[in-house]
Amino acid sequence: MYRNLDLDLLRAFVLVADVGGFTRAGERLGRTQSAVSLQIKRLEELVGRPLFLRGPRLLELTRDGQKLLPHARAMLRLNDAAISDIAEPEIAGLVRLGVPEDFATVHLPAVLAEFADAHPGSNWK
Repeated sequence: MYRNLDLDLLRAFVLVADVGGFTRAGERLGRTQSAVSLQIKRLEELVGRPLFLRGPRLLELTRDGQKLLPHARAMLRLNDAAISDIAEPEIAGLVRLGVPEDFATVHLPAVLAEFADAHPGSNWK
């Protein structure tokens, strides 16, 4: 029997894991804490396993949650890349960028690599 993982449920799952809570994930998703909690419950029912250990001051991934997380991230990356390739216009031409040195040394290499991957037709200096 084939089952399909819902990308909305996976996005909620990844955000809960990243921010460490249903309320904060809900804020980022524009949903209530209870709506995010229900999404996680639906995902757990779909995979047939608990994905989080929950307690009064505890929220951590179960072993199965840890297994699912990298797959969920990869699926969301592929989904977002597909949408981006189709929906976003291509950027072509010269791109110039000026940034403060402290930002450039810490963040710029990753930002430029991501930009180059997303816009292979651009020419930058």
